Amino acid sequence: MDILTSILISVIAIILIGIMFVLNKQFDFIQNLKDLLKEKEKKLPYKKQDFLLNIPERRFFEELKQIIPDNYVVFPQIPLGSVIDVNTSRREFWTYQNKINRKIVDFVIFEKQYLRPVIVIEYDGKTHYKEDRQIRDEFVDKALKSAGIKILHIKHQQNINFEEIKNKINDSLKVLT
Repeated sequence: MDILTSILISVIAIILIGIMFVLNKQFDFIQNLKDLLKEKEKKLPYKKQDFLLNIPERRFFEELKQIIPDNYVVFPQIPLGSVIDVNTSRREFWTYQNKINRKIVDFVIFEKQYLRPVIVIEYDGKTHYKEDRQIRDEFVDKALKSAGIKILHIKHQQNINFEEIKNKINDSLKVLT
């Protein structure tokens, strides 16, 4: 066999191997699509939450919106990691990030213009009296203090004095300006 024939056979073999490779990849792609469609048919175990806030929290939230100054806005149920950042070396980052992951604070007052967090409000219901919750609250308080964010704890009670809360908020905002 001459050299030209050998080269031609080698080129044809490479082309055939390439075609087989592409067809195999297409088969894998099609199989993956079929698997994905089967997964889509499977119902996942999730349902819509009935409410973001319970009734006392909702009432508190509505009153809170009325007493904060106009250049501020309040949002409920904010992840702690959306309010504070970890400021450490890369090596220690996840140690501290994991401590704030999945922790939610009840309400956060933000400057309206840039949505800069300024005050966190924890509305302390019955769960805040449990030992594990107190440990969690103590950590959150220390983390917020470290980040320079004021935290107010408001105890759940029948007749909340919103004038007193308004004064505490205004006093905290004066310190910030």
